Amino acid sequence: MDIIITRQYFLPNCTIGILEIKFDDVPICPIYICDTLEPHAIDWSREKKVKGKTAIPCGRYRVKYRYSEKFRRPYPFLVNVPNFEGIMIHCGNSPSDTEGCILVGHNPRASMDMIAPKLISSRVRYNLLEKYINKAMDKKEPVYVEIKNRD
Repeated sequence: MDIIITRQYFLPNCTIGILEIKFDDVPICPIYICDTLEPHAIDWSREKKVKGKTAIPCGRYRVKYRYSEKFRRPYPFLVNVPNFEGIMIHCGNSPSDTEGCILVGHNPRASMDMIAPKLISSRVRYNLLEKYINKAMDKKEPVYVEIKNRD
């Protein structure tokens, strides 16, 4: 199973994207699941990482469950992210809820010109995503996240 995150809106303190899933049995058409919120996405060729305030580089990463000391339960973690450790996909509503991790929820867009730096319905959207991840892992399918910037 492939999770595709396309970063759409680059705000001063965060990045808003959309998360879709491409299922192995329907590979042509990814299905929208939720929106994402990450820290500020930088141009890695010109800017330097700021600990806790920088989004991970675009790329393709394997997802595996690992126990989170912070949340005291297993969460999906991205494996082998360059320059980062402990990147999870989890619930959260604002830039202060992430230190590099990917938050999932719904971004309340007033219009295309007014993108809010927040998410709502985070727990509901996370639970939906987790069901898909668990279903794939139960079938022994590898799960990957591909992160890219919109064209």
